[in-house]
Amino acid sequence: MDKKLLGVLLSIIVVLACVGVVFYGYFTWEKAITPSGEPLDRVLVKVPYGGREHKVLLESYNTGDPLLDLNLTLRSNVYDDLTIIVGDPIFRNCDPQRYGQACVLRTKTASEISVTLSPIFTAARYWYYIHSGYNESDALAKAQADKDKVHTTTLAFAQKVKLGLGLIGNKNHLVVILKGPVEGAKTNRIYTPKEGVLVLEATNEQTLFVEVVALKTIIASKATGEES
Repeated sequence: MDKKLLGVLLSIIVVLACVGVVFYGYFTWEKAITPSGEPLDRVLVKVPYGGREHKVLLESYNTGDPLLDLNLTLRSNVYDDLTIIVGDPIFRNCDPQRYGQACVLRTKTASEISVTLSPIFTAARYWYYIHSGYNESDALAKAQADKDKVHTTTLAFAQKVKLGLGLIGNKNHLVVILKGPVEGAKTNRIYTPKEGVLVLEATNEQTLFVEVVALKTIIASKATGEES
């Protein structure tokens, strides 16, 4: 076979293989955020907010203790990166005139989750540098510089591919996903389906924000729950 033709064929095979990998990731991304079975335990948390009591389920798929699952996911590992996926691409530059209150509430929720988790990520990086031998000032400077490793994005094609291929949502790269009615949420719950993945799911935008409030309480180790 002509070497030139062979080179062309090999190039085509490589391109097709790459395309296949990309589409494999795209079509399997939901598996990365969907639990493989029933929760080991489920706790109902009551969150007072806005003059009423909101009920949110905490589900455990890892340790059997939902509160421990969340704290281990957020605090026990030093991640290289943190990606916060705020939802459907419509929320990238959401038009309130077109999507109404959903835009306002999701923007508020996205801001709150970022403010809640960014300091935890930075603190973990700080102690990582301290234990690596840096003095306090250098460790603080490096940890502050690592704020660039906190990414806020939407659930677009590229992020779905990365989720499906495990490039984000693993022991090195924490991914936090906001899943509301636009994304097809079916219940009000917070869960970690696997290492490096945290999902806040709610059937309405108000409850999604309340779940962030609940998460802040859990992080502060003040949450109280009852068996559901």
